[in-house]
Amino acid sequence: MKPFAKINSLADGSLCLPAQLEGLDSFDQLDLLRGAEVTRCCIPVAQRSDLAWSACLESSFGYLLEITSSSTLVRGWDQYGKINLALAPSAVSDGDQVGLSELVGFVIGQIRILRWQSNGILVDAGIEFRSQDGGEVFSAVAVDIPGAFSMSFPSLAPKNWQFPADE
Repeated sequence: MKPFAKINSLADGSLCLPAQLEGLDSFDQLDLLRGAEVTRCCIPVAQRSDLAWSACLESSFGYLLEITSSSTLVRGWDQYGKINLALAPSAVSDGDQVGLSELVGFVIGQIRILRWQSNGILVDAGIEFRSQDGGEVFSAVAVDIPGAFSMSFPSLAPKNWQFPADE
């Protein structure tokens, strides 16, 4: 996915950095992954789950969800990371990948965009997947390194975030 910066102005004067979607007309189309089991989660070999620039989730329904992040400069030197999502009907490998077993077998129940808001800026900073029973959570959230994000798995708490945890 080739990221691009899109900044929307809201009626109240706030700025909104929406998630970039590819292969989707709207975020609601991700609902077709509800009930799917994650059969593979992978990142490029030189990356880590707590500091990644690309991740792919393959599902039992035959879809591949690519997660990336991009950084957008807003108001002077303030830079914010937003999440980018690309949905494709089949998996294509882009080089050496390493599988992350922590997510294999996770059955997707709910999907939502994680938004951060402060000082007149609203950012689609991440994505959260909840298990069918709501008890387990997987998330991918932009961090304070341009283009990077951190993944948290059902059994592990996230190591770092772009924004303070209380926001």
